[in-house]
Amino acid sequence: MSANKRSPAAAPKPQVKSRPKSRPKSRPKPNTRAGRNESFSDLLQVHQRLARNSGRRLVETPVSSFVTIFVIAVSLLLPALLFSLNSNLTSVLAGFEDSAQVTLYLREGISDAAAVEVSDDLLTLDSITDATYISPAQALDEFGTATGLENLLQEMASNPLPGAIVVAPANVSPAAVDDLVRQLQDLPEVDLVQVDGRWLQRLAAISELVGAIGRVLSLIVILGLFFIVGNTIKLAIENRKAEIRVIKLVGGSDMFAARPFLYAGLFYGLGGGILAIALQGIVLITFNSSLEALMQLYEGDFQLRGFGLNNGLVVVFVGATIGWTAALLTSLRHIRDISP
Repeated sequence: MSANKRSPAAAPKPQVKSRPKSRPKSRPKPNTRAGRNESFSDLLQVHQRLARNSGRRLVETPVSSFVTIFVIAVSLLLPALLFSLNSNLTSVLAGFEDSAQVTLYLREGISDAAAVEVSDDLLTLDSITDATYISPAQALDEFGTATGLENLLQEMASNPLPGAIVVAPANVSPAAVDDLVRQLQDLPEVDLVQVDGRWLQRLAAISELVGAIGRVLSLIVILGLFFIVGNTIKLAIENRKAEIRVIKLVGGSDMFAARPFLYAGLFYGLGGGILAIALQGIVLITFNSSLEALMQLYEGDFQLRGFGLNNGLVVVFVGATIGWTAALLTSLRHIRDISP
């Protein structure tokens, strides 16, 4: 036997095929747009339910709800009527704006030629748009025609009326007319300057006063409405303390608990604005019937105008905004103090 014996070959190790690792199945990506739509739809349903519940609670207490809405309506009506009155006065002033005239009565002894020359010189001023000379004879004829005393005036030995120049100012504002009057009074040919449209200036001053009163009253009304709506919401929160505690116990936020009261304030403001428009219509019908009889005596056809569609929508929007804001501030303040 040979010394070198071959050792038996080692049996090959069986190869174990490893299974390929299965990749984790990728989860389908959520449809974010559908999720957003679904959450928005759910949120919309929640708000609809809250709005219905808030409206139902107002209907269940009709007396207190109507009193609150009526007080809001009257509060909105007062400044709105003042602004409407100011608008009517402004339209009256615009209609008579061209009728404001300044009359210059000339000194005795001024000839017609000299008066015409003064009239022509006045037309060169930027503050004057028209100047018309009326001779003493023409003034006497117009006076006789207006009074029906032509025959009596013809028997007079002399004409007592002076010559006059009627001037139309370019700017009919009170300050501009006063400056023009002072300028014309310094003319040597002029004896007296008279403003024929002085009543228009008084009416313009009244219009400015009414507008200022309306602005001040609006601020007072806004503060008053905050107090009225806030006090009403405060009483509602006191009556629903137990419900608010339950909402906080289950994890609801203060804002979530305040939502029903926000809708209540919004409904109060909307109702007050709509009722204010209705009351405004009643006021206009009452005043226009009396004003029509007065205008017939003066052969006029002036009528008071109301808010109009745009201003009416503004009144409703202001009422709703004040109601919602007052409810928001009041509810968050008092709900925060309620412990679960």
